[in-house]
Amino acid sequence: MFLVTDAIAMIRDIRAQGQAIGLWGGALNIPQLVGGLVFITHLEGQLVLAAEVLALAIAGQIHKRTPFSRLTGICHLPWLALLPWLVYRLQTIDHPAVLRSWIFYVAITIFLSLIFDARDLYRYARGDRTFAWAK
Repeated sequence: MFLVTDAIAMIRDIRAQGQAIGLWGGALNIPQLVGGLVFITHLEGQLVLAAEVLALAIAGQIHKRTPFSRLTGICHLPWLALLPWLVYRLQTIDHPAVLRSWIFYVAITIFLSLIFDARDLYRYARGDRTFAWAK
């Protein structure tokens, strides 16, 4: 239960910042959670939902120990495998249009997030441990 409550506390802390980061977090996470549930009968929905829940649980634990750490991006490591698999599935399987659109959206947001994560981990390694926008 603490994995869920820690993730919720992290989301609450981020939204309290009143910055664009809250919008990005919602645009990234909400479609993955909701779409994962809507498309739960498809393998893509199951794996995206599982990866999202795992990422939120890990991020919540990192945030609990070091709030607003640039290290939080490591919670997205499973996406390094998920992203090429999603792209492969888009190219090789004829999905219904709504599922195809959702997979495409998820792949684009995951790709962008991984770019941000790589930049954040690089900055963390160089000594910039937390986000400047964090109050």
